[in-house]
Amino acid sequence: MGLIENLKSYSEGIQVSAEKQEVLTSFLTKGFPTTKDEEWKYTSLKKIVTNEYTIENTGAVIDASTIEKYSLGFENRIIFSDGKLINTPSIKGISISGFAEFESNTTDSMLQLNKALAQNGFTITVDKNIILESPIEILFFSATENNFSQYRNQISVGDNTEVKFVERIQNLNNSTSLVNHFTQIHCAKNTKVEYNKIQDNTPESRLIDTVNVYQEKDSTCDINTLIFGGSFTRNNLNFEQNGSNCESNMNGVSILDNNQLADNHTFVDHKSAHCRSNEMYKGVYLGHSKGVFNGKIMVRQDAQKIDAFQSNNNLLLSDHSSIDSKPQLEIYADDVKCSHGCTIGQLDEDALFYMRSRGIGIEEAKAVLTYAFASEAIENISVEEVKLLAQKLLAQKLNVDLDFSL
Repeated sequence: MGLIENLKSYSEGIQVSAEKQEVLTSFLTKGFPTTKDEEWKYTSLKKIVTNEYTIENTGAVIDASTIEKYSLGFENRIIFSDGKLINTPSIKGISISGFAEFESNTTDSMLQLNKALAQNGFTITVDKNIILESPIEILFFSATENNFSQYRNQISVGDNTEVKFVERIQNLNNSTSLVNHFTQIHCAKNTKVEYNKIQDNTPESRLIDTVNVYQEKDSTCDINTLIFGGSFTRNNLNFEQNGSNCESNMNGVSILDNNQLADNHTFVDHKSAHCRSNEMYKGVYLGHSKGVFNGKIMVRQDAQKIDAFQSNNNLLLSDHSSIDSKPQLEIYADDVKCSHGCTIGQLDEDALFYMRSRGIGIEEAKAVLTYAFASEAIENISVEEVKLLAQKLLAQKLNVDLDFSL
């Protein structure tokens, strides 16, 4: 019995609204997306959805030592244990609570499933004129064996506000897990929002993560995505610019080995004039790992004076690794500056020769050059603790002496 059968059985025993039941029935009829769907052309869910999962959480309680092991030690922490919200900080001018219903206009099948079944998540409302120096750390822990979790989160940031977030989703056992995660962020006028996603889960963890960002005039939003662990990671990142002088920044790094797969899908919808977007994704693939990058930039007819840049650079360090990269530009305005670049290759032989000529071993030279290549994608992270963690995980994955590389 696969996941569809699990969901059908589960849906028969729960009470949901007529609207949700209609959405769920539609999803169960169509099933999970396949490689015949354009948005999933390079990424198959077949092996994932044939597994059996536990849909209801056991409600396990985690101890303080587990929290400290995975936390970066920030004062403001939102903590979930098996779907239950067990800790919320008290911050002046910021309201933090649990799951609440909200609308999300989408035809995406995984978001429809999330809308129908999600009962866990957070709701954050930030007042106007708030500048929060310390980041809000969000930790999702799961201890249920073979768990399939759904989280549905909403963040609303008021005018003239600055706030940063650090998110981590962590499985606490070695069983197979699947998380369908959705976060919606509303950035009001003249806001600065930074959202950092640390994706370094256990070897059998699978994650489908979607972040939708809606920006108003003069707002800036940065999303940093760090992929180191987990067997399967799909990140959908969508920006909608609804006012002039918006800026959307995306930085991502994937360091994969063994049979890991990471798929980054980004979409920036430039709907207003005088806006910018910057996108840098780096990938390093070892073993039998696979990467996918699909980045789309759309410039609407009235969105003149747009400056949009997209870069996807990849290193294939194994004969068995692969990457499918698909940059897309769809432009309907005539006064814009849009560019994209994609590279797929191996390490520079001249640089390797230079380092070896100075007494550095071949493996060490490769590791240091790879570290330098990937680290560019984490330089723009403003939260020092996150940047240091990313450097540490990057060095560990590549077997680099961190002090030497820096």
